[in-house]
This record gives sequence, C-alpha cells and structure tokens, in this order.
Amino acid sequence: MEPGKPACTFLVPAGLEPYLRKRRDQHRWVITYLEYLIGQAARYRIEGRLPNVERVTRKYQADDPTIQRWHVRVPGELWTELRCLAGACGVTMSHMFVILIRLDKEDQRTRRRVGASPRLFGYRITFLQSVGLDDGITERKVLFRISADPPARNCLPETYQVTGE
Repeated sequence: MEPGKPACTFLVPAGLEPYLRKRRDQHRWVITYLEYLIGQAARYRIEGRLPNVERVTRKYQADDPTIQRWHVRVPGELWTELRCLAGACGVTMSHMFVILIRLDKEDQRTRRRVGASPRLFGYRITFLQSVGLDDGITERKVLFRISADPPARNCLPETYQVTGE
C-alpha cells in the first residue's frame, strides 16, 4: 500500500504550545520536528523514559480545557512510525506526540544530549500486538532499528506546513 498524506490533528496543551512553536520554527515545519522526535524515541526507550501502559486500550491525554488543536498533513510513512511507537507504548498518537515534545523540552533544558553518549536515531519502528489463545493476555512488542546517522531530510513542499489554532 502506498502511504498517503493523512490530515491529522494533534492536541497540544496550551502551556506547551510556545515551546512547540519555537521548535517548529527551528526545524522549519512540524513534520520535520516530528521526524526528529521519532528519531529520538530509540534513545528515550533505552533510557527508560517512554511510557509502557499495560492495558489493551490506548491511554488518552488527561482532560485539559486549554488543549490547542494543531492540524497537520503528515506523510504516511511518518504517520505509520508514530502509530507504531504510540501503540508500543500503549498511548494514543496525539498523546505520544505530546510526550515526545515534553521529553525534548526536558532535554533542551538539561542539555541531556550533550556528553559522551552517542546520539541514536530510530531508523524504523516495528510494533507487534498479539493475544495469547491459552491465557487471553494481550502482549505488545516493539523493535527499533537504530542508526547513529540522523534520518535523511526530506524536501517538503509548502503544503505540508502546519497551522496552530
């Protein structure tokens, strides 16, 4: 199946929006920032910083009356990577996006990335979910293919830009 460019809406708490705008501007578009965040997910997983919600359904974000809607057209392959990552962690895709932004913000504040440890990038994320026929228990597995090289920068047309409401 050829991936499309689905329209999606990320739900971002208003308090996190100024940081997202700053990082969007630094990366040029939200989707290139999302690509960067997904690339960092392998490192976050190694460090034990990604959630692991042990339940069959996905965990949603807490109700927040300040939620801002960010409408984005995400390339299908990047959307699939986010879906796999979110599913492996047991959260919704929008919640995963917010979690990744918060981890990035924490890294920027503490300069966590600076040091002797190499930067790792997710090359591909594989997510498997199964139900044991004998015990009825749902299991989730995630596999990261990791590279020391950053993901290739795609040349994205203006139509991929995001607008925050």
